[in-house]
Amino acid sequence: MGEGTAYLCREVGEGDLGDLARMRTDWTVAQGGEPADGFEDEFRAWWERESGHRRTWVALDAGGTAVGMVNLMVFERMPRPGRDAGRWAYVANVWVDEAHRRRGVGRLLMTAVVDWSRAERMVRIVLSPSEMSLPLYTSLGFRPADNLLRLDL
Repeated sequence: MGEGTAYLCREVGEGDLGDLARMRTDWTVAQGGEPADGFEDEFRAWWERESGHRRTWVALDAGGTAVGMVNLMVFERMPRPGRDAGRWAYVANVWVDEAHRRRGVGRLLMTAVVDWSRAERMVRIVLSPSEMSLPLYTSLGFRPADNLLRLDL
């Protein structure tokens, strides 16, 4: 567990799925989307499929309300003779409730990700930052990776 000024960060469990679904809905609404009936069930089904190779953290305020989240997916390279397979993390869905932004919640969540990744001996962490999040990530040591390509489908 990690502590901020008035926040606590911890890995999620089954009991947090309702909060994660709520935050994902809040994020969608903040971007102009609409809530969807049955989304929590859809979210729980996704969790069942994905939780085996993901790690997710939640940030709680002093009252215990979930106000932020982050998840990462672990990728393992195909092994080759004489070289360990190596694993790396792709960070996604970093979100902090607007009322709690600029208070260290994002840093608390990302510090948990970095600490866990180091402890698990990941070779790197990769993410796709928004313009708003760049200062946070660069302050944590992230830098541009010019050797990546993508194909939008």
